[in-house]
Amino acid sequence: MKRIGIEDTLLEYHNVTGKNWSYSIKCIDAIPDDAFSARAVCINGAYIQFYEQININESSSIIFWALDFMKKELSI
Repeated sequence: MKRIGIEDTLLEYHNVTGKNWSYSIKCIDAIPDDAFSARAVCINGAYIQFYEQININESSSIIFWALDFMKKELSI
């Protein structure tokens, strides 16, 4: 089984489950407290949090993601 990176996995997930939109991925240091519908997942042993910022007018989304350091510390 081929392992793909975090950003490729997030992009593939949104392409399969989402709308026929233009997606971009952006790594950030931390998820903001006011982020709507942030989710957490483990990809290839790395725990991350991510959320999507939707632009309905342009039919596009930016997927922001950050390492989930709380999960990382708990798994050590």
